[in-house]
Amino acid sequence: MTAAVELRVLSATVITRGDVRPEVSVSVGLPSSIDGAGVVTALGVALGDDVAEGARVVEVSGRPVFVLGGDVPVYRSLRPGMNGADVGQLQAALLRLGYKPESDGVFGEATKRAVAEWYAAAGYEPVPSSPRAAAEVAAAEQSLIDARLAADTAGLALLKAGEGPPASAVAQATSALSAAERNVVDAKAQRESSVAEATAALRAARDQRARVFADPTSDAAARDEADLAVTRAINALASARRVGEGSIASAVEQAGLAKLQLTEVNKPADLTEPKALFDSAIAQRTAAEVALAAVKASTGPTVAQGEVVFVPSLPARVLSVVSSLGAVGSADGGPPGEGGGGGDGSLVRLAAGRLVVSMMVRPSDAGLVRPGMALVLLDELSNSEYPATVASVSADAVTRPDGQTGFPAIITPDAELPAALAGANIRVTITAASTQTESLVVPLAAVSSGADGNERVSVLGGEGTDPVDVAVTAGISADGFVAIEPVKAGSLKAGDRVVVGR
Repeated sequence: MTAAVELRVLSATVITRGDVRPEVSVSVGLPSSIDGAGVVTALGVALGDDVAEGARVVEVSGRPVFVLGGDVPVYRSLRPGMNGADVGQLQAALLRLGYKPESDGVFGEATKRAVAEWYAAAGYEPVPSSPRAAAEVAAAEQSLIDARLAADTAGLALLKAGEGPPASAVAQATSALSAAERNVVDAKAQRESSVAEATAALRAARDQRARVFADPTSDAAARDEADLAVTRAINALASARRVGEGSIASAVEQAGLAKLQLTEVNKPADLTEPKALFDSAIAQRTAAEVALAAVKASTGPTVAQGEVVFVPSLPARVLSVVSSLGAVGSADGGPPGEGGGGGDGSLVRLAAGRLVVSMMVRPSDAGLVRPGMALVLLDELSNSEYPATVASVSADAVTRPDGQTGFPAIITPDAELPAALAGANIRVTITAASTQTESLVVPLAAVSSGADGNERVSVLGGEGTDPVDVAVTAGISADGFVAIEPVKAGSLKAGDRVVVGR
């Protein structure tokens, strides 16, 4: 059995089908600010609309859902005091909308004002950070008022303690000391005066006694009287000295007591306790100020999870939307699915970015399809072709719900696909390999390997002759054929008959 050697271009192609879909698809569901199933109370877009940044796409139970540009998916409600890439993304969007938030990724006072102004401009109020936000702020403010009053009271007590005794008390103690010192002087003077008088009286008594005893006419009674007068004068002098010393000692004691009292009055106050009380009150006031700042920083306008949907590029296109107002999931509310929201239960589905094509690479073709390969997309309804490129091929095989197993791949069109192709299933043709120019081609069965490992074909000559082996180098194969090149130039040409079976 023989076949003719052909001269043609040999290409290995993979033909499959792919689904046209948006590069990014975003689903809009119920915001976290809604209790229960929710009710669609207003529609902001229709199927096929382009959605600009800041637009409201739907209202559920009176709460809006806005669209902003950003790559970070929303995974939490954004509250005052938070920080992160999602907060920075919100701030960037608010800035583009004309508001003036911070730009540091921290939900601060300027961002609070921007969020409040943005919601107000749309006719809404943002939800508070918590149901008890106002009460928490009021309690923190009252705690600060109490702490400030306590600090002021402790400060006055410390100031009063440091001022010392009143001037009147010091003056009174000083005056008492002066009077006591004067009493000492007076007591000493009185003692000297009394002793002097008693001494003079004793001298006079002694002089009188001497005269009496010198008078030969004096009798015994006169002499006894003179002796008694001297004795009495001596006793009076001793008494004057004793009384004077006692008065001086008493005055000195009173002066010492007055001096001690003045020292006590002038002694610096012990400020240890009032200072400790004041320091404690100041620390409590500082803690109350910090607590109030923390409460205020973490309370205020909040962007509830689900009230903002971020998409990577704008404008976005509406792929599906609930059909009417009413309870979510009810017949009146436009149930998700056909004519309503998305089949995934979403109220609105948005498409962002360019259209791409997703396909499954069959396991048998896994080695032929690689990222970067060129291909052609064919819309069979319009018979339009679109050049494209394989963007990625998954390394892991998956099995789809329909039972098909393969490797997911993404195709990027070289130019924008028409928006009308979104959701279409189109033909994908990939040229996995090609000889580029015309080459000698034979059936795969015509090529064999010898014991030395070299490839060859058996060429049939004229009638009655045996086939002749011709050494060849095999190239790409496709559709049961293989491109070959003779090792010896001119030893094989188109039209020659090669053996494919015996």
